[in-house]
Amino acid sequence: MNKKILIIGSTGKLGSKILTYTHKNKIRITCIVGFKNKSKLLIQKTRYNIKNSFLISNITEKENFKIYLKKNKFDLVYFLDFGSNSLEYLNIFNKNNKNSIVAIANKEMLIAGGDILINQINLSKNTLIPLDSEHFSIFNCNIENKDINKIFITASGGPFYFNKKLDLKKVSFKQVISHPKWNMGINNSIDSSNFFNKILEIYELRSIYQIDIKKVSFLLSRSAYIHSIIIYNSGSISINCFENDMLITLRRPLEFLFNLKPYNYKKQFLSLSNLKLEEFNDTRFKLYKHFKFLLSLNHSQQIELMIINNLAQKKYINGTLEYNDIVDFIIEKVKHSKPKKLNSIKQILSYIEKLRIIYDEKNF
Repeated sequence: MNKKILIIGSTGKLGSKILTYTHKNKIRITCIVGFKNKSKLLIQKTRYNIKNSFLISNITEKENFKIYLKKNKFDLVYFLDFGSNSLEYLNIFNKNNKNSIVAIANKEMLIAGGDILINQINLSKNTLIPLDSEHFSIFNCNIENKDINKIFITASGGPFYFNKKLDLKKVSFKQVISHPKWNMGINNSIDSSNFFNKILEIYELRSIYQIDIKKVSFLLSRSAYIHSIIIYNSGSISINCFENDMLITLRRPLEFLFNLKPYNYKKQFLSLSNLKLEEFNDTRFKLYKHFKFLLSLNHSQQIELMIINNLAQKKYINGTLEYNDIVDFIIEKVKHSKPKKLNSIKQILSYIEKLRIIYDEKNF
């Protein structure tokens, strides 16, 4: 029996990676969705013989895709891009699909959706598989919240943490976006360099697993082989680790549908030197002193923080904000944020649009 698979964000790095893998393993894709890269979308559609494709930067195609989504059911959907904008599509998907697999590599959507989105997925009896390496590793452990004492996700340290003599006031843009372990886009690289990605990942973890945020923190794993540590009330500890290859997480949803060949891991991965952990205690990073405050923000404030962070990134990229001032800029704005009660996906989407107008770059 053929499985129906939808990939939203096919033209990005993760989309390209999973398309290459599925083609190699003779797995047919039903539909692909891109944002702006029309030429790449057409190449993918032709190369992989995909019947349906949509470019949602085109208003007509965006509306046609929503109609298509309402009329068709899928066994698996990948959400790999488009930030919180994809929340609208997942809302439609959950209303129209049951017992399907929802694979998400989009932390903005999970943070924005919060408990409302997770409850919606559960009510639809769909299975959420988070594709961020840290959250994926926790998924592998099949946790029960009542058994958890503490969860640590890990950080690789980015380009700067382990260079203790480096003055963060003098780093170049090229240095900031040169991650030593992962090939990421510019925005994710900036977040990784100043550890803001860890705050967002903790928000994401709280949304997915609905666990007390006070039980979550992070440690440094220089090798980036350890992705999470779970400490149980019983005193036992689970450590989940795997190689720095996003294919490991991307292929996992397919394992629920197909009999795939085992992943060919490298034996040196098991070296003890790769399993070393360190506490985050470097005061050069301004996030260090604001960590507790940022974990105290409620759902609406977390959404506002994401929008402010996007603004700060734009200003840094455009040269109107210094790298070492990014965190100060964000904290100064978010500390004036007032909690708001958001009761539906529709309210969340409306709130996001309002914030985007407030924090438009031309206003700053």
